Parts: sequence; C-alpha cells; structure tokens
Amino acid sequence: MADALISIVVDQLFNILKDQVEELRAAMGVEKEITSLSSKLKKMREVLDDAEKRSFKENGVKLWVDTIQDFSYEVDNVLDEWRTRILTQQIERSEVAAPVIRRKTIGCSSFLPSCFHFKKLVVHRDIALKIKELDSRLDQIVKEKEQYNFLAVTHTSDQESKRVTTTSFGVDTSEIQGRDIDASDLIRELVKKDDGEEAIIRNGPPVISIVGTGGIGKTTLAQLVFGDEQIKAHFDERVWICVSHPFDEIKVAKAFVESMTKSSTNLSQLQVLLERIQTSLSNKRFLIVLDDVWTEQSAKWEPFKNSLKVGLPGSRILLTSRSERVARVMGTVYMHRLDQISDSDAWLLLSRIAFSGRREEDCEKLKDIGQKIAQKCKGLPLAVKAMGSLLCFKNTEEEWQNVFDSKIWELEEVTTDLFPHLYLSYDDLTPKMKRCLSYCSIFPKDYDIQVDKLIRIWMAQGYLTTTTGSDHNQMELKGRELFGDLAMRSFFQDLEKDDMDSNTIISCKMHDIVHDFTEFLTRNECHSIDQHEDKVKIENLRHLSWQKSGRPVNPASVCDIGKLRSFFAEYLSPKELTPNLFNGLKSVRVLGLHGCELHELPKEIGNLLHLRYIDLSYSQVEELPDAICSLYNLQTLDLEGCRHLSRLPERIDKLINLRHLNIRDTPRLEILPQGIAKLTQLCTLSDFVVGKESTNLGYMEKLNQLQGNLSIHVIGDLNNAADVEEAENADLKNKKHLKELRFNFFWESEVRVDVMEALKPPPKLQSLIIDGYRGIQLPSWITLSLDNLRVLEINECFNCSCLPPLGKLPCLETLCVRLMDELKYVGSEFLGVAEVGGVAFPKLKKLHFSYCSEWKEWQELKKEAAIESKIMPCLRELEVDCCRKLKTVPHHLVSRTPPLESLKIKGCPSLKLDYSDMSHIPHSTLHM
Repeated sequence: MADALISIVVDQLFNILKDQVEELRAAMGVEKEITSLSSKLKKMREVLDDAEKRSFKENGVKLWVDTIQDFSYEVDNVLDEWRTRILTQQIERSEVAAPVIRRKTIGCSSFLPSCFHFKKLVVHRDIALKIKELDSRLDQIVKEKEQYNFLAVTHTSDQESKRVTTTSFGVDTSEIQGRDIDASDLIRELVKKDDGEEAIIRNGPPVISIVGTGGIGKTTLAQLVFGDEQIKAHFDERVWICVSHPFDEIKVAKAFVESMTKSSTNLSQLQVLLERIQTSLSNKRFLIVLDDVWTEQSAKWEPFKNSLKVGLPGSRILLTSRSERVARVMGTVYMHRLDQISDSDAWLLLSRIAFSGRREEDCEKLKDIGQKIAQKCKGLPLAVKAMGSLLCFKNTEEEWQNVFDSKIWELEEVTTDLFPHLYLSYDDLTPKMKRCLSYCSIFPKDYDIQVDKLIRIWMAQGYLTTTTGSDHNQMELKGRELFGDLAMRSFFQDLEKDDMDSNTIISCKMHDIVHDFTEFLTRNECHSIDQHEDKVKIENLRHLSWQKSGRPVNPASVCDIGKLRSFFAEYLSPKELTPNLFNGLKSVRVLGLHGCELHELPKEIGNLLHLRYIDLSYSQVEELPDAICSLYNLQTLDLEGCRHLSRLPERIDKLINLRHLNIRDTPRLEILPQGIAKLTQLCTLSDFVVGKESTNLGYMEKLNQLQGNLSIHVIGDLNNAADVEEAENADLKNKKHLKELRFNFFWESEVRVDVMEALKPPPKLQSLIIDGYRGIQLPSWITLSLDNLRVLEINECFNCSCLPPLGKLPCLETLCVRLMDELKYVGSEFLGVAEVGGVAFPKLKKLHFSYCSEWKEWQELKKEAAIESKIMPCLRELEVDCCRKLKTVPHHLVSRTPPLESLKIKGCPSLKLDYSDMSHIPHSTLHM
C-alpha cells in the first residue's frame, strides 16, 4: 500500500513541476527540492514490492515501510496545502478584482497586483521551508533502506514458489461438502451436444469457466468433475494443465505435450510443441482443464486456441480463474460463478477435520461453539479447512471459545494456510487497485457498500488522480472501471445491478474473510472504535470509524486525530462532536456524519482545508454555516434525508470543485441559492427546486455535466412568458449524461403547456416520471424525441384526457399510468401505428394502469387488425387496479401468444372478462 501512496505523491509532484513553474521559481529555489523528492520517491518505488512482502515477517522492514508511508502522507499534505493556498488566492483575487473593475477605480486596481504578490511570497516561503525539510528527511530514509538489501525487481521464481502446482488428483470425493449441484451443472455443460460440427471446426472447443474468489474451491470442483465416471466415459482424452502465473507459453505447451505423451520432452520451440499437440489431439473428443489462469492477454492464448481446432465435436476446455475478465478473454460460453457453501455444509466439513480421533462425548461438548466457528468462515471452504486444522489441536471449550472470539488474522496458524491464497489475488493488482481495495476495511463487516459513494470516497482520498489534467472530468469513470476490475476478481459479493443497466453495479458487500484480510493489511492504518475498545494508541492511524458504542469515547485516546484522513462517526450526539474535535481534524479528506443528532455544523469546519467529502445524510442539521464555502477542494456534499435543512449557503458558488450535491428528501429546502448556477463541475444534482422567490429554471443553463438522476420540483407557478424563457434557458436537452428525469409538480402549481414543451429532455434519457402535472395535454417531446426511453410513469396528471401515441417509443419496457381522472377512452391512437400493420410498443414488458376513475373504454382492435399488427409483442405483465368504470380489456392482450406471465386485475367491478382466455396465464389475480 505504501507503493500506491507513493505513486499518488509522485503524480502530484509531476503535476506541480509541469503546471506551477512560476510558483516554484518564486518559492526560494524549491524547484530543486521538488525535483529531488520526485526522483528519490521514484527510486523508492522500485523496491517497495519486495519491502512490503518482507514486512509481513520482518519487524524491521515493517517499521521502515511504515516510515516511508508516514513520510508520503506528510508530503501529500504539504503539496495539497500548497495547491489549496494558491487556489484560495486566485478566488480571493477574482472576488476583489471584479467590483474594482466594475467601478473602474484606477488607484485601487493598480494596488491589487502588488498586494497579492506580497501574500504570494509569504505563502511560498512557508511551503518552501516545509518542502526543504521533507527533502532532508527523505535522505535519512534512503540511507536506512540500504541495510535491507531490497530487490528492485520481483523474481519470477519467487512468485512461482508461492503458487501451489495443482494436479487432477488430490481430492477425496467423500471429503467434499456442498458441491454436488455445482458438479452436476458443470458435467451437464461438458457433455452437452454441440449445435453444429462446423462451429467446432471453425472456432475451436467451447470454453467453460469456473470463477470465484481465492479459497472458494474452484480447483477442488474441477478435480471432482475431471474424475467423474461420466466424464471419463465421454471423452477420448483428458488433459490437466496447471497454468498459474506468469503465463509462460513454452512451459504451458510442454505441460500439454508431457501430459498427453506421459513422458518428458526436450522440445523448446513453441511452433514444434503446438504441432505435437495437434497431432496428439487430432480426431479425438477431448477435455482440457486449464487450472488457475491469470493472464488477461488474449494474444498469449490465441496460438493454443488455434492448435486445438483439430478435435472432434464435443471437445471442451474447462477453465478455473479468480477473474471474470480472464474468463471473457478466453472466450467463455458458460461461466459458473462458484458461491460459498452453506453453514451446515461448512460445519460438516469443519467437524470432519476438527473431530478426527476424538471421543463422541468430547465432540458433543464442542459442537455448539464449533458451529459458530463454522459460521464465522462464511462459507469459504479454505477458511473452514484452515480453521478445522487449527482446532484439531485445541481440546477445551475455553480454547475453542478463544478461537471464536479472535479475529482470523490474529490466529497465526490460520493465516499461514489461508492468507497466502488471498495474497496471490491481492499481489496481482496494480498499486492503485491495492489502495482502493484495502481502504474498504474501514467499513464494518456485512456493510452494504454503495458503489457510487465508494468511488467518491476514493476520489476524495486522491486514489483516482492521474498525471494528465484532461482526465480530471473522468475520475468517476475511472473509479467505475477500477471497481469493475476488483469485482471481476471476486473481491466483492452480493452484487446488486442497476435495473436500467445490468452492467452497472450499484451496491455490494465484501466477504468476511476478504474483510479480515484487508484488516490485516491495514491494521495500523484503518481502525474502528467499538464497545471492546482497548487503551492502546495507534500512532499513525489514518482512517477511523467511530460507531456509537453506548459509552463515551475520546478519539484522541485512540490516535492522533490530526493525522486522520477519514473520520466516520455515525449516529453520534452533539456532545460527542465538539468544535475542538473539528479543529483537530486538520488532515481529514473524508468526513462521514451519517445520522448524527447534530442540529448545527460548527463553523470550525471551514478550517479543514483538505476536506473533499462530507456526508451529513439523515442528520438533524438545519442549516450549513457560511464557513463551509471556504472548502475549495470539496467534491461531494451529501445532505440526503436532512429533513430539517432549510437553506444552503448563499456563497455556494465558491465551492468550485463541487461535483456531487445530494439534497434528496429535504422537504424544507424550498429555495436554492443563485450561486448554484456557477457550479459547472457538478456531475450529480439530485434535486432542483424551482418556482418560489429567487429560484428559477435558468440556473441550470450551464450545468451540462449533470449525469444519473435529476428530480425537478416545481412548487410555484410557471405561467408567464418569462417562465417559458427560463425553461428554454435551462437547456435540459443538452444535459446529455442524464439517465433518469423526474418532474414533480406540487398541488397548487400552474404550469403552461409551452413551459413544459420548453423543458425538452436529452434524447438519450432512459427513465421519465411526471408527477402532478396540471396541464390538459402531455408534452409532444415524449413521443417525438425520446427514442431511448425505457421507463415512463405518468402520475396524478388529473387534467389530461388522453394519452399520446406512446406505442411509437421503440425502447419502452415499462409504462405506468396512475390517477389520470380525465382519462375516459384509450384507442388505437395510443398504439402510435396504423390500425393494420406496424409494431406498437415493440419492447414493452410491463403495463400498469391504476386509479383512473373515469376510464370506461379500452378499444378492442378488430381481429384482422390485431393479427396483422404486432401489438406489444414482448408484454409479460399487465396490471389494472381500481379503474372502477372500465368495461373491457382488449382480447388480444389477455389471450396473446406467447402468454402473459402475470395478470392482475383488482377493483374493476364493471369489467367483463372471458375467463377461458386466462387459463394459460401462470400467475393471475382477479378481485373485481
């Protein structure tokens, strides 16, 4: 992790050398020290890989790594302080200069440059002294490095020695628990008939992959399948290759040949080896197991893939890997994601190992605590086996209880067997990925991690910065890519996908054992205060999580709070969050105060110049102090659920780096300051309140970086020509990154049709919700420009008497219409196509109507027209609820082929249906 931190610092030094040459020259020769720091730290990085590996076993090396890490944090703070002071001067100068220019006061304006030049020199002198001192300190750290003889390059042999070579043997089927279904699924895929012989000859054998985290049992499952009698009978040739890392083409090819010929080979040319493979496999139906594949370079796999096209149809390749990305690179046609075993299977596995040779009465005494220990392994077979081996030598209940109470990484015997397997996955990551993963240890176990929040926290810590300034606006995208890489390597589980985009993960959890491993890696850097807190002070702690423990705790007794870069304190009282505490957090980047009973944020928060992330969500805060506007580095301000919040600071425009402002569920916040219009860096603005006093739609004109979701709440009237102009100035159509848009009109709001027409959304919008619109017709742009719309909800539009031709929307999947009191008739115009021919609602899957109190008729198409036209061909779910005057539902929707999966009709006493049409619908609910 020190490697990752130094990488961040070196990038910053590079940017300063590139972008701030003037300031460097003015800072009393500090350009030389900056260059020196950068050069020495780069050389330090060359040996950190070796140093960090040795630090797990050598205390002296561990102390040296801690020293260089601590030093890097200090450099980072000084550089950030420098940037912040320069930024502050620029803002102050622009604020002073603007009114001076307007007044055209010659005397005052001529005084400004000399005044600010003097302040600049003072700033540079202060920072220069700190940088020179740091450069001098680094010399001593470099000298200390020499005594350890670190290797500048990690030798391949060292890597290989840590990876166990696997074989097709070594598995006793009677000792495997909870994998019967997994084995059956894989065997079925392996012996399945091919669709066509031509595809096999042309593309090579299909690849089937087993993917999962380290220790989950991928190799064991592959061994179980490889030795199955059905598999033996089905394939003419079976080959087991342990690929491992690094991917050595010659070594892998020789392993192929030797496995098939059952003898060693002296061949060393790849071409000759591949020809020998072809000869051996020609006209055979074969199964090749490639165990423990790591490489993501498709070019290395291509020669092997081409040589395997000689097999008969039915040939297969079975691959095991920790990474989904590897499986995809290898051209996987079926990916089997291996999950944890159940608690009951874990207990059976653990008891078989731990109770071996014990008397039955002894086993009975230890059963209850043993089952708890098995649950602690969270279904990871390798952890169960390691724990079982440890318990073999523990005889008393007290000893077993001690194992249960201990953190896994405190049990030396377990870490010897378990953590090396996890470290292989960790060691394969880039420094930036290591830093981002290890940070997750700050969250409690089983914590539901919101991915967007996690990425913003990574940003705040500087983990996603790059040397190229043009990438600044792509930090969130880079964070997504990095998280995706970690998720593909099975470091996260319980992945929840976005309904609108199945490729986007919105939340996840970390497996308890992986969490234990990251805790082990960050044990002196990340810490969580709980009710079992001891009195040992952690000197160089950087990230602290303070959960309410039912008793007073002083964070200063746990660590030096001045060094903290993250401070999470949830559900705390004002007594615990004192101004002195805020004053002490002088290095903090991330401040999480979720759910705190804080009514007022201390003005001292304005002194936290490094602060980039503030989470006040669901707290009691009523307003924010003006001092918060001096946090020029602030990127994220999360105020969701602050139901007492009544105002934002007037000078919010000074937060020039603010990228994410979440004010969802803040009902008392009825006015937004005009300064919001200047926050052109904003990527997230959850809600925009308009129509009362000074807030108007035009404030959104330049907020074209907005992405994700936006809710526009109209709480006043928009019924004159000026409002039309403001709606046009809002320029919603150019907010190209928005995915979901909601219009929420309050009960008494009067909004002209032309205002609504002017609020045309961007063409790539995927979800649109219109709540409470009082106009007599819906805007025309719904059907004219939203070709990418997938979800449409129309709620409480009481005065609209008809629906537009929504059947024209080519991508619409969900349509909900609710509380349209004036809707009386739905006819063929709703379909948006001619009565005969064409496709209406080509992708619609869900159609819901509810509480349309005056709706009487839903036009039935003539039989010929219904047959010749394709009406909702993908419809799977139809629901009609509390439409009390509705008489019919079109026959072609109820008796369709393929049939509906779900039909729900409730509170429609006037509706007449032919029940015989519904017999083929799997799920139907009728309460007329």
